Parts: sequence; C-alpha cells; structure tokens
Amino acid sequence: MPPPPPPRAARAPAPAPPPAAPPRRFRFVLLAYAGLTTLAFALVWRYTQHLAALYGGNIDNVGLQFGLYFGIYAVATPLAHAAVRRLPLHLGREGALRLAFVGGATLAVIVALYQSRFGWTSLVNYFTVGVLGAFAAVLYLTHRQFGLVEVVARPAPEVVAAVEAAHAAVRLADTPGDRVKRVLELALAVVIMGVSLPISLALAVAVWLQDPGPLLVAKVAVKQGGRSFNQLKLRSMVKDAEGGTGPVPAAPTDARVTRLGNLLRRTHIDELPQLINIAVGDMSLVGPRPERTVFVARHLREIPRYAERHAVRPGLAGLAQVYGDYYSTPREKLRYDLLYIRNRGLGLDARLFAEAVVLALFGVAPRRRVSGAHPAPGDEQRFRRAYRALRGEDVREGDAGEGMR
Repeated sequence: MPPPPPPRAARAPAPAPPPAAPPRRFRFVLLAYAGLTTLAFALVWRYTQHLAALYGGNIDNVGLQFGLYFGIYAVATPLAHAAVRRLPLHLGREGALRLAFVGGATLAVIVALYQSRFGWTSLVNYFTVGVLGAFAAVLYLTHRQFGLVEVVARPAPEVVAAVEAAHAAVRLADTPGDRVKRVLELALAVVIMGVSLPISLALAVAVWLQDPGPLLVAKVAVKQGGRSFNQLKLRSMVKDAEGGTGPVPAAPTDARVTRLGNLLRRTHIDELPQLINIAVGDMSLVGPRPERTVFVARHLREIPRYAERHAVRPGLAGLAQVYGDYYSTPREKLRYDLLYIRNRGLGLDARLFAEAVVLALFGVAPRRRVSGAHPAPGDEQRFRRAYRALRGEDVREGDAGEGMR
C-alpha cells in the first residue's frame, strides 16, 4: 500500500495588490504645474523690476496699486481657465475651475514672496489681493456655469399661495418694542457682517474648493405673515442634494453632507449668510426658527394654532432651539414658539441670543449644562418621532413628549 501523500501546506494568503499608480493624466498635470510654477517664479524674479521701471518704479496711490493688481488676476484667471478647458485632460467643469484658481493662487504666492523683500506686510497684502482677484474670477465663471445661489426643492406656487392664505387671520406683532428691536438688530447685523467678513471669505473659498459650485443654498421658508422667502446658508451639501428626492428633513448623519459641511453644521457657521436675511427684514436675530414652506403646509393641516408662530419674524436664534433640542417634534417646538411670542422683549432676546452663541460654539445647553455632542439614551427614538412628524406622518400628542418642562 503506497504511503499517504504528505499533507497539503496551508495556502499562503495572497499578497496585497500593489498600490495603483496615479493616472497618467494626474501625473501630467502635476508635472506641468511644477514646471509652470518654476517658470513663473523665474520670470517674476527677473523681470518685475523692469516692469516697475516703466511706470516710475512705484504707484503712490495704494488703492490704485492694489486695484490694478486685483484686476490683473481677475482677467488672467479666466484666460487660464479657457486654456485649461482646451487641453485634452477631461477634467470636467469642477476640475477646470479648481485648476484655474490654484494657478492664480500659485502666482499670488510667487509675487508675494518677491514682495516680501519689502517686508512681511507687503507679502500678506500681495498674497491676499492676488488670491481674492483669482477667486473673484472663478466665482464669475461659477456663476455662469452653476449660479452662486442654489434654491433647493422650490415649492409649487399653489403651495406658497395656500400657506400665505392660511395666515390671513394672524395678527402680526407690531408694538413699539418690536419696532425698537428691528432698529437695533439691523445695526447689529451690519456690524456682525463687517466683523465676520474675513472668516466669511475664508469659508467661501474653502466651501468652493471642496466642491466648485454655488456658494449658498436657499431654502424657501415662511416668514412673518405666512409669506415665503429664501433662507440663505453656506452650502454644506453636495450640489443638487434634493434633486431626486424633493424636500427631505436633514438627519444627524446625512450622506449628502460634505466633510466641511459637517463642521459648518456643528458650529452653525453655515448660518452666517442669514445676516443678509436679517438686514433686509426677512428674519430677526431672535424669534421662532424658520421652517420650510412645504413643511409648514403640512403642519397647518395637522397642528392647531401653528400659523400663530408667524406673528413675528423668524429668528436666527429661538427659544425652541436653545431650550429644546434637535429631537423636538413640531408640536413641542410650537409650544416654545408661542411661549416666546407671549413673553418677548429685549431682555429675553439678549439672553436667548447669548445662550444660542454658547450652545453653537461649545455645545453646552443652558440650565442642563451638558454637552450636546453625545446623545442621551432614548434620543434615537425621539429623533424618529420628530423625523416622522416633519415628514407629515401622524404623531400623536402623547408621542410628542411633554413639551415645556
């Protein structure tokens, strides 16, 4: 009898495939970028002094000097974009826009390094003006291709008209205190817009670089008296996020939200453009949070007295936002809103605005003094109820929670 065959050796695991080489197109772009950067650096360093001699070596008017510099970038960047679009790189619209901006920003860095011989102030100024000039140019190109404001899931005209008609009997708030509040918040909104301009520009560049397209989204929401307006926000989702679904409430974990968008939403910085809504009178600094027109149409049919929350202007910060939470149902939020309307005043507004800032920046809720970063037990079930109610599904009063506690 022949001896049994030796046992089979265990098959070694297959080696991991080698990392894929970068596509030839990417390597070509990277090589071309490095070559053009080196060439631009050499030309700037060698010939800038000769160019300056043509107009006497300097322009005494600083505004004119930087205005011309800004204009050069605003013209050169679209020319670079046109050249990129004619290359056989198949970058797509977003890739071509991004590459044109990177080219303009790179030239701004080169010129700023040259000007650093005259001090660090010159470096910062020339870099900033150059980047802003290039960004202004790509924003113009973006406006032509995508638009700068994306109105998401615009409601049908008959829905807008029905919501406004349902508010015909609502008595609008117009006391002397309301008028004083309007003057104060208009001045404060203008001041905040001025102070936040640097961070707003930086955020605009970051949002655009991640996904070239509209900088802002506008949700059609309801303001005082039931009329609809465009509630502005920095875009935190991919373009056309609701194109195939229609209006959908945002969930805490939403695949449509970009990486930068998650940060913007957690800190509420995406709501900075609503200062424009406040300045033009659509919103207030403090009041019931705006709700989208399509959702308001559902709530008006299902929740008594819902129209009364629109007796005042909607606010950037509100009682339901500060003392409720993300999982509050529309019925719960309405209780907070009506309580605010009955007790509104400058003192309450100042307190709510301060607490909303603390909540947005540090995640610390008033009174409870706990971080909102970690959901408490039962929050998932409460979120499901709130989500169903926002979608117009039936949520009984007993399921909505106790409301004011």
